[in-house]
Amino acid sequence: MTDIEIFKQVTDIATLDKAQIAKITARLPEYKRGSSIIGHSTSQSSYSLQTMQMISDSPLSRMKQCLAQIDKKYQAIQGAYYKIEKKKLTVEKLRKDTSEHSRLTAEEYTSQIESITVSMNTSLREIGMFQDMYDSIKKNNNIPDNWTEKDYESQEISHMVKASFRLAVQDLSATGRVSKAVVEYWEQLGIHPQLAESRTRSYLVLIQEKINSSEKVTIRDMYDFLDKMADEFKDSYQDALSRIGLDELGSEGFMAQGATKPQ
Repeated sequence: MTDIEIFKQVTDIATLDKAQIAKITARLPEYKRGSSIIGHSTSQSSYSLQTMQMISDSPLSRMKQCLAQIDKKYQAIQGAYYKIEKKKLTVEKLRKDTSEHSRLTAEEYTSQIESITVSMNTSLREIGMFQDMYDSIKKNNNIPDNWTEKDYESQEISHMVKASFRLAVQDLSATGRVSKAVVEYWEQLGIHPQLAESRTRSYLVLIQEKINSSEKVTIRDMYDFLDKMADEFKDSYQDALSRIGLDELGSEGFMAQGATKPQ
């Protein structure tokens, strides 16, 4: 029995009139078609511009996010596969029993298999989408095919510095003050909080002056600011390392493979 046939039986005990029931039932095929296409919770545009944009300021970190999403969807597909196979076995056993309870349970499981299959297909399409994103980011940023953990770690400081100043811009824009969390973030990176706050306030003043004089302002202005901060404070973490008593970030000897290009 299909989901639509089941729905028709459900409506037999509903309180709606026949005209209402007929109108709803007639539109069920389009609901099923639409749900199979865009029934997922997040659009591809949202994934592209929000998940990839805000999570990181470095190509390899964005690629890492793609891999995390692919793994999440892959795990979901694995779970869905085993659910379907187990339910199929149960349905086979139930159909050998002629009782009404077994018949209804078999129909319920068959309906569940159909719903799980739709979700599984959605996850498969999302895996393909994230694979395309991964390949595009890698190609457009000249990331080598055999990039390694050393390559990834080498860009983390730049990413963290940019992230800290982005948070500062958000804090100052929203509340007019830098949060304690951002101050701690800067200290962890070996950046003097007062100097960093001064740099951020100067940037915001500059942007406001451009707006007041009707000069063109785009998000690229913010990207340029973050890039400049990453360059200015790229070595500040070394003071933090010295304070902690560490010789290096992580342990290169225990990273997966070696560097694929000079650092």
